[in-house]
Amino acid sequence: MRPRAGSDPSAVVDYTNTAIMVVLLAFLLNLMSRIGETFAVFLLPIESEMRWNRSTLAGIYALYMGTHGISGIFSGWFVDRVGPRIVYTAGLLLYSCAFALAQFATQPWHFFMTTGVMAGVAMTAIGMTTATVLITAWYRGPLERHLSLAISVPYAGLGAGVVLWIPTAHVLIDRLGWRSAYQWLGLGILLLAGVIYCLPWDKLARPQATRQATAVSEINTGQPGTSLRNAMGVTTLWALFGVLFGTAVAIYAIAPQLVAYLVAAGYSLTTATMAYTVNGLLALFGIAATGWLAGRFGSRRIATLSYTLTIVGLLGLSALMNQPSLLLLWIVILPIGLSQGARGPIVSTLVSKIFPGSSLGLIHGAVTMGVGLGGMVGAWLSGVLYDLSGGYTASFALAIVAAFLSCALFWLVRDLKTR
Repeated sequence: MRPRAGSDPSAVVDYTNTAIMVVLLAFLLNLMSRIGETFAVFLLPIESEMRWNRSTLAGIYALYMGTHGISGIFSGWFVDRVGPRIVYTAGLLLYSCAFALAQFATQPWHFFMTTGVMAGVAMTAIGMTTATVLITAWYRGPLERHLSLAISVPYAGLGAGVVLWIPTAHVLIDRLGWRSAYQWLGLGILLLAGVIYCLPWDKLARPQATRQATAVSEINTGQPGTSLRNAMGVTTLWALFGVLFGTAVAIYAIAPQLVAYLVAAGYSLTTATMAYTVNGLLALFGIAATGWLAGRFGSRRIATLSYTLTIVGLLGLSALMNQPSLLLLWIVILPIGLSQGARGPIVSTLVSKIFPGSSLGLIHGAVTMGVGLGGMVGAWLSGVLYDLSGGYTASFALAIVAAFLSCALFWLVRDLKTR
């Protein structure tokens, strides 16, 4: 039950402690959701063995992101109805199956189905849509002022996932080969699925008082954001979708091939992998800071700052092909890393505030479809542009334009300008 004024202090402490546990659990699952990003490390070994062109390999990652996007609305609908326990467990089991099967792949369609479709659905199931529904239920009333920070912490798990999984995959591939690496990753995820299922979900799932308050609020206020149909008539929904779509194009036009790009620029594979890992580490701090800063200075200002950092970083990264110095590499990774993922907490917090109600998961899933679809377009176009041009300049140009257009939405849409 939600603590009320004058209630037992021990009950208030217990409620707050459980709310914190929920945030940490969401952080862990978000960290696990990024295990699919290890494809950036698997790309070169698979390319070396299979002799496939870059468009095919980029297409695998593009399908992964596209499936992640399309499945967002279904994952949101599912968590609204059956709760996070089933969704989280099912997502982990699907991830485990995807990696366990990927080790036997010999044809492109094998990867399309495993590390593409299956991993994309799994990423969505254990990602921010489920986390947002779970956290928003606890951070209402007396804890509502902490909502932005609470949502930012699981988003930081996205950066932490890169820090953990990229070097882990690199070590496993280096010592065991890419097929055995997939095998061990799949086994580890399977074990975690059992642990997550056995957690005390009667305590962790959103409190009954929250469900009752949500129902009463919808009846009394009739807010337009309480159903997906009503929300689709609000310009802000499409603007938030556009923000995530354009941002994903900007990020994933570069990210899947970042390790390969740095190797082509003259860096060793170890240095390139380390740079990718540091990028994720910086994202962890950048994402966590975004929620706090947006709550103090407004979403538009902090979003604009983050896009500025992204564009500066992309320009610096593109210059490495002509000047591959270690010093310059670490300088340009700084703004890229600090801004990567920074828009996610802003958008999720806005969705929670603008479209409250029992359909929050469904609406959040619909908005975050922009991430997957934008990632699919960005990743696919980057592979095509590489095969057509033999280089990465066009991909950087695409990323910079997409970042600029996404930033512009915060200045053009009235509801985003005032928040």
